[in-house]
Order: sequence, then structure tokens, then C-alpha cells
Amino acid sequence: MARKSWHPAFVQAIQHELKDYREDLTFESEHQLLTEPLRIDVLIIKKKRNVVIKKNIAQIFRRFNVIEYKSPADSVTIEAYHKTQSYGRLYASLNRVDINDVSITVVSTHRPRKLLAFLNERYTVTHVMAGIYLVSGDTCATQVLVSRELPEQDNLWLNGLRGGLTAEQLERLALSNEQGLPMDAFFQVVGEANIEALEDLSMRKKEGVILSEKLDALFREKYGATFIAEGKARGKAEGKAEGKVERDIEIAKNMKQKGYSTSDIADMTGLSSADIERL
Repeated sequence: MARKSWHPAFVQAIQHELKDYREDLTFESEHQLLTEPLRIDVLIIKKKRNVVIKKNIAQIFRRFNVIEYKSPADSVTIEAYHKTQSYGRLYASLNRVDINDVSITVVSTHRPRKLLAFLNERYTVTHVMAGIYLVSGDTCATQVLVSRELPEQDNLWLNGLRGGLTAEQLERLALSNEQGLPMDAFFQVVGEANIEALEDLSMRKKEGVILSEKLDALFREKYGATFIAEGKARGKAEGKAEGKVERDIEIAKNMKQKGYSTSDIADMTGLSSADIERL
């Protein structure tokens, strides 16, 4: 027996029920929420229910743990929070999981003040420890982690996933991967975000400051040589460009004082006619 198409019939039925308000309403059948498939950033599943995780960032963990991460360039909005909660509920529904076995963790590099204020008006937000804000009263066990506020001694990797690091912090990161876990993507993005600190490490080596062999090999062979070379090349190019502009401006000013025409000055410098007129 063919499957009955109930949904189109329902759309017509509810349109008819609300026919008196047809001018005030828009009906969209099978409205697509997103152009891309829904994806959870990270889903962490406990292999055994009775495992107790004592790590500070995971004390609210249940059996199934939904993680939403926002990069340093992004902020955790109220809308992003609602979306993450929806992911948890949808996961529980699709996998027939008890919602009490699901936790939600939203990770932000910077403190999301607007979101925390919004949550505090509706639920209870407790700053349980540095960088960890527990949200009580929502559907799932929920926390907001502010990665740059997490203590470096306990959360070196999350705390270090940003720009603004010092050479010393980069050194600690490089020397702390004792278990040899894959960290190429981590160092790629952290290196790009901390070019100056990497160059500082390179300059120290040139000045005779002894870096550990492990650190030197790590950045020279995998990360540092590329980033340092690119950073220096970019810095030199920018410096040359800025220096040329400054020289062109001085030349243009002198030529204007001596009565040269705008076209003559433009021919002698790299400045546009509009720039010359503004001098």
C-alpha cells in the first residue's frame, strides 16, 4: 500500500482553518532551516557510564556531550546558544537518548557578557571556577567555558588557542605535548596568530639564547621556519611600502612648494593626483 502524503494535506487543512487571517499570515511548507547539514562541532561520548571525569572543564559531563566552539574572531550570541541547545535536543530525539544523559558546553575565547546577562535573567548562572560558568535550569546540564580565563596550569591547550601569546607561552605549549598527540592543526593556527612571538623565539636563538632542541626542531621543521619566514617577509614588504610612501610624500611636498604641476609630481612619485591635491 502506498505511503499517504499527510503533510501536504495538513498544510492545506491548517491554511483553511486560518483562512480568515490569510492576509496576515505567510505559510511556508517544509521550510529549510539551513543550506548546509546540521553538524555538532564536537560530540564527546563516555564509553562507560560510571567513568567519573574530574577535569575542571568536564565535571558536568553526562553520557553524551555536545560541544559548540567559537573562535577568537567570533562571539557566542544568544542565538548561537539556542542553536546549541537545539542540537542537544535533536541528538537525543534522533538517537532515542534520555535528555538527562546529554550535556551542553559552549566554548568562547572571550567572555560573552551579553549572553551571560541574558542567561542570568532566565536561569541561574554560577561562576563555579575560573573560566567556567554553570547554567542551571535549562533543559540540559549546561556550561559556558571562557577559554582565555581558564587557568593555564590546568588548561594549557584551551587557554593557548588564541592570539596574543608570549614567546614563553609558545615554548610551554611546544614542550608540553608529552604524549605525542597530533597537534599539527593546533600549532598551525596558533603559529599564524602569534607570528611576532614566533619571531621572538627565532631572534633569541640567533642572539645565542639556548632553546630546547625539541622546541627548536618543532618550530623549525614543522611550523616555525615557514611562519617566521612569512612574517619577516611580510614585515619587510610592509616596511618598504610604508617607507616609500613617506618618501613620496616628502618629495611631493617639496615639489609643490617649488611650483611643480600635479602631473609632474605624480610622474615623480607613486601618489595619485587626489593624494597630491590633499597635501
